[in-house]
Amino acid sequence: MTDIIHGSPRAMPVDNPFFRWWQSIDQWTLLAALGLIVTGLLLQMAASVPLADSNDMPAFFYVYRQTIYSIISFSLIVFLSSTNLSVVRRFGITGFFCAVIALALLPIFGTDFGKGAVRWFSLNWLTIQPSEYLKPFFVVFVSWIVAGNIHSNPRAGLTLSFFSMAICVFLLAMQPDLGQTVVLIGCWVLIHFIIGVSWLFSTVFFTFASTVGFIFYQFSNHVAIRLQTFFSNVIEPTSQIGLVEQAIHSGGFLGVGAGNGKIKWSLPDAHTDFIIAVAIEEFGLIVFILILTLFIVILLRTLSRLLVERNPFLLLVGLGLLTIIQTQALINLGVAARLLPTKGMTLPFISYGGSSMVAMGILMGILLNVTRRRPSENIDSFMGGT
Repeated sequence: MTDIIHGSPRAMPVDNPFFRWWQSIDQWTLLAALGLIVTGLLLQMAASVPLADSNDMPAFFYVYRQTIYSIISFSLIVFLSSTNLSVVRRFGITGFFCAVIALALLPIFGTDFGKGAVRWFSLNWLTIQPSEYLKPFFVVFVSWIVAGNIHSNPRAGLTLSFFSMAICVFLLAMQPDLGQTVVLIGCWVLIHFIIGVSWLFSTVFFTFASTVGFIFYQFSNHVAIRLQTFFSNVIEPTSQIGLVEQAIHSGGFLGVGAGNGKIKWSLPDAHTDFIIAVAIEEFGLIVFILILTLFIVILLRTLSRLLVERNPFLLLVGLGLLTIIQTQALINLGVAARLLPTKGMTLPFISYGGSSMVAMGILMGILLNVTRRRPSENIDSFMGGT
């Protein structure tokens, strides 16, 4: 009777942390990242079989390992996208210093696995590539420096960020690793292009970048040969690019069928740098279009949120991280299409590798965090925060 007279009591909203997180992040970006992870696992079932066969392992041995890396990666995405912004900032700054120290120790304790570049720590059952982790942490660190000094002392922020970048470039050149160097410099340029720099500093930076490129070309036969091959009109059929072209031509639009590809048995790094060639040969251009669409979704959805962002730290971190994932994808796909010289760049979330997969999970988790919809009064300050 009471309900009839006074009406039913209004239902109180449930303070569900998962619901609040789901409503605040960009769901399309999260689903696109998950789509890339799942697509990568499916492609590894084809691309990693030759590697397992050469190492006398079960056919899907590396697929199982990549599954573990994928679970860790997606868990990091969820955790970092849902945690407090100050935690993400401290995590990024601490991670930057750890990554720099790890890079400095590579010449002493690292290995090249016979590839001519010392980029990995080998722990028997685990391999770590510090440069993969450096990229997202570098963006957070530089953005923190620049945003923290943008009003009080922009010249100090510019100088400190430049020296931080120069140290990282020097350590990457020691390996050498041209691809990661290009991505890192590209992020740094974008961050400072957004806040604006003088013509004098632009001239100094152009000189610095040209010197780095010259050093790579002069003192790295590996880089020099790749550039000469790229500009050559003759493609050796047995070279990496030659095999990639054969795979793309034979795949056509619908591919030759799952497991029926032949090029993967001859193509080095078919499961990592050139996995897109295996994908096109077996599944056709349609899977290439699918992968490209997922990256475009991440690009457009993230930009739609960042373009209305007024907080300089969030804006710089978001654009820097977006530059990394899109540049890596562009370089990897551009190499396969012979629009760019080979650089040994993995395709984010698709290529095999624990360091690449976990680092991309960190990157995407931070990216989803800085693009969350949150009341402006809840955004932490640059230097502190709860």
